[in-house]
Amino acid sequence: MKKKNESKMAAVLVSMGLCVVALGAGMTYYTWSNVKEPLTAEESPASPVTVAKSPTLDTAKAQREQMSNDDGEAPDPTPAQEAKTTETKTTSEQKTTEKSTAKAQQTVTYAYPVTGETVMPYSVDKAVYDPTLDQYRTNDTLCIAAEAGTEVKAAADGTVAEIKEDEENGRTLVIEHADGTRTTYGPLAADGMAKKGDTVKQGQTVGKLDQPTKYQAALGSHLVFAMEVNGERVDPTKKLEK
Repeated sequence: MKKKNESKMAAVLVSMGLCVVALGAGMTYYTWSNVKEPLTAEESPASPVTVAKSPTLDTAKAQREQMSNDDGEAPDPTPAQEAKTTETKTTSEQKTTEKSTAKAQQTVTYAYPVTGETVMPYSVDKAVYDPTLDQYRTNDTLCIAAEAGTEVKAAADGTVAEIKEDEENGRTLVIEHADGTRTTYGPLAADGMAKKGDTVKQGQTVGKLDQPTKYQAALGSHLVFAMEVNGERVDPTKKLEK
């Protein structure tokens, strides 16, 4: 009887042990089953989005000036500044154009610088005979006979713009007039000649006629007179009044 009770007791203990083992296993499984895997990017909740506030006008200007100071470059002009620059440029161009037009519209009368016979006419469309070179050629000046030492007069009011000298024409003087026309006189003697920058009046002596150069010797003593408009030689007889 005693042995039978001991056997029942042992069976109960074994059953209790098995229950404890089973309970432990169940707890372990429950614990591991509740451990969550790291969420993927798709499973992660979206982060809160912060909307940047637009800067105020004063802030934007301050930032623009700071950026300009950092890179050493001036900020781009505003539309108002660009319009002002364009307006200034246009006004300047208009003034220049108006000044040129006004200058061209001024009426200037021209008189012969010396009195004498024409020994070689102005002719650029047809060749004329040159006795010194013994050949026909075009001529863009007016050659007027006059004795060496004759006083040469300014054809019109103006300013002495240039004095130059070359082997063919000798020493020459250039006067610029109010309408933009330039007149040239030569060859002139060095003594008594007007100076560059001098303001002269029509009929005022600007120099004395010198001897002709070897390139014009066959024409005798004469004044080589030229007239230039907008950089081009023109026929002086079209403007000269006797």
